[in-house]
Amino acid sequence: MKNRLLALMLSSLVLPSVAMAAQEAQCPTLQAEHLKAQYQVTNGKGQQWQMTLIRNGQDFIIQRDGSTFEEWSSNGEYVRYFPAEKRSVTYRKGDLRALNIQHDRDQLYHVVSPALPTHMAKTQAKQEACFATQGFEGKVNGLESELVWIDAIGLPAEFILGQSQPNLAYKLVDVEPFDSDAFVVLTQDYQDIDFADVGDSESDPFIAKMINQGFIEHGGSGFYNSEGQSIEAQGGHGSHSH
Repeated sequence: MKNRLLALMLSSLVLPSVAMAAQEAQCPTLQAEHLKAQYQVTNGKGQQWQMTLIRNGQDFIIQRDGSTFEEWSSNGEYVRYFPAEKRSVTYRKGDLRALNIQHDRDQLYHVVSPALPTHMAKTQAKQEACFATQGFEGKVNGLESELVWIDAIGLPAEFILGQSQPNLAYKLVDVEPFDSDAFVVLTQDYQDIDFADVGDSESDPFIAKMINQGFIEHGGSGFYNSEGQSIEAQGGHGSHSH
């Protein structure tokens, strides 16, 4: 029930009357480094999906569909988890360098680059039901864009890339506390393999399936920027759409 009320509160940009009614509900106590945030993402074709970001200190998990999720650790490692198979693949820092994989960790951690507000003009500041927000407008990647930023937790309430014809839009629909113990449970009991050992394990049915589907080696890099676009490895890897 609390989560549902909070989702309504965060919809106040569109549904102010609902937000007014929800103001009486007690807002959860959130820590920026220990939370779970859920976004509705819409691309330029009107396709929509849910994205979940879970932070545990400087470690974080991103999930964009039910078949896999990814963890970015503060030690520089990246792990891809496959819940149905209870298997995971770990990429060490050396693996990332060998694959020429580059990622903007700050952008992934904050959904959009936390530097965006410094390149945009301030618009309206608001006190929403549970958060103070600051609006911004300006060009991002050459497109007029809009950002509504929640500074207290370092996340956007809303981000629209390309205002007149949106290329991509994020809208926060729910946020709640998430403690370290719950974070650990998410990745327990997985059978892990190092990426470096994948080539020697193609007889493993799971590895063969993942390679065939392009999740591990012979397709896309398996890495995404915060806009959900695949970051392809340089040096011969083909593209694969997930």
